[in-house]
Amino acid sequence: MDIRSLRYFIAVYEERSLSAAAKRCFVAQPSISTTVSQLEEDLGTKLFVRHSKGVSPTDSGSQLYPHACKMVSDLSAMRSLFTETPTPLALSISLTPFLSGALISQVIKTMLDEVHGLALKLVDESESADLRFTCHRYTSEEDVFYPLWEDDYVIAMPLDHWLADFPSLSIKQIDKQPFISRTPCDILESWNYLMQKQELTTDVRAQVKTEEYALDLVAAGLGISLIPEHSSRGRNDLCLRPLNDVKLKRVVGLAHKKERSFPAHLINTILTAKQQLLINKNPTEIRLA
Repeated sequence: MDIRSLRYFIAVYEERSLSAAAKRCFVAQPSISTTVSQLEEDLGTKLFVRHSKGVSPTDSGSQLYPHACKMVSDLSAMRSLFTETPTPLALSISLTPFLSGALISQVIKTMLDEVHGLALKLVDESESADLRFTCHRYTSEEDVFYPLWEDDYVIAMPLDHWLADFPSLSIKQIDKQPFISRTPCDILESWNYLMQKQELTTDVRAQVKTEEYALDLVAAGLGISLIPEHSSRGRNDLCLRPLNDVKLKRVVGLAHKKERSFPAHLINTILTAKQQLLINKNPTEIRLA
């Protein structure tokens, strides 16, 4: 095993294709295939499953990936010790408006702290960008997705709402309640399906685009809303209750197109940001009225 084999492995993992990895590494495809096979032999485990559309990582491949990124990144960092001026890296990142700004800020801070010479440009989700903060359900087979955190959905309500008397709620208790709806919302289709399946409805009093607006209207007493728990952190003017018969969540992360490659130390920094979010994560308090 050597750094070159790890670089090839990383390329295959991110591209999900031997041929695409070969183009990215500027080598012939047999070199990639042979190197990966040798790596699998050295480690005594299968790293990829080959199929007609390319390759998919096994559990062993997914376990190896962050370690491979770290080793390649450490080597690059070692070389940079003897470079007077780090190579600047300019990146654009698009932001989806309905994601937690506080958690996104933590990830961006980690990237700026850890990647020397990094210049970030934050753009709207409608603009073209190198990377994008998004939910897993909005990615495709053409994307590489790095999960960063999970959001569980809860019901937000005013502090004096009668539903606050319950430690958790059934979806049936939401029936005909004044409701603040959000569009776009990544789990809206699933929510509507569940409501229709049980023949339930909500009295939509307002429809907004961002979670912040929805929370403000909830706090003002206009209705209840289905909100990701991270979005309500730091607010003491709301009461939150989990649903006990429905589990709705989203996986949030950074994504980019497979044809776009990035330095290994940047990928490693994204993985580091994920670990820091897990360390700093405190369960959202379910406020009792």
